[in-house]
Amino acid sequence: MFSHSVISKTQQMWKFWVGVAALIFGSVAPIFEQSGVSWTVGTVIAVVGYGFTVAFVICPACGQRWFYKGLLDASLYRPLFSKSSCPGCNHLFE
Repeated sequence: MFSHSVISKTQQMWKFWVGVAALIFGSVAPIFEQSGVSWTVGTVIAVVGYGFTVAFVICPACGQRWFYKGLLDASLYRPLFSKSSCPGCNHLFE
């Protein structure tokens, strides 16, 4: 599904999945008492997971932080997952 995306082409999909996993874990774990994760800790885990993705998924060519730009303009998310070029500098990754 994401094999042709710019994030996959630049080998940064693992950063995306780490951030998503932390976001989901931090959001869901506090619901289950046996997890031992409080709502405060869960919120911190979720925020750190999203912050990790925002801070570290970058264009190797121009250095643009793709998910940070996505925070400001949500229309940038689609090109990250559907095109193989940077939405900022249009550098084509093969």
